[in-house]
Amino acid sequence: MRKVRGLIGMPVVCGGYRLGRVLQADLADDLKRLEGLWVSRGLRGTRYIPSESLEMLGKVAVMADSAGTRRRSVANPLFRRAVSTDGRRLGAITGAEIDELSFQVIALELSAGLWDDLLRKRSRVTRFVVNRESGVVIIDCAGEEMEAEADEGRYDEGTAGGDADRRLRGDIVWRDELADGEKMEPEGKADGKLDL
Repeated sequence: MRKVRGLIGMPVVCGGYRLGRVLQADLADDLKRLEGLWVSRGLRGTRYIPSESLEMLGKVAVMADSAGTRRRSVANPLFRRAVSTDGRRLGAITGAEIDELSFQVIALELSAGLWDDLLRKRSRVTRFVVNRESGVVIIDCAGEEMEAEADEGRYDEGTAGGDADRRLRGDIVWRDELADGEKMEPEGKADGKLDL
């Protein structure tokens, strides 16, 4: 897999000669496939190489069958708004992972904001649909929500704390969490040996 940001600046090789460097990647409107690459050739202008003329996206260079056609690059940033299926804002799509040989988009990169990016990593999104009219990416996160709900239910049981963040309190044992309703024993002289 290759990230779109990693492709920018890579040399493009055709027939053993270097054509130029990747200027921008062109993804399909539905963000499912790489359509082509814009290659900067310096004073010779910009060329567009469609994905049919690309051999592979290597680690060091991009291999191409043809030099492509001379075409002015169109600014088409990948930055798009992302929402969940119920309309919640999730953040922005800032990147994509592309298969080196088939040029299919395997996953999108979701950023929830600067602080979330610093505290956590950016999320990988594999289940998504693009609204063609607005360009908004709709992400199906039903499976993730079901896992979160299962965790919350486990931590909500009992009458002692009643909050979902009980796991943050450490190893406190509550009365209703003891097996078979056993009562807590007060410390006595017999426990003194265990304390040593």
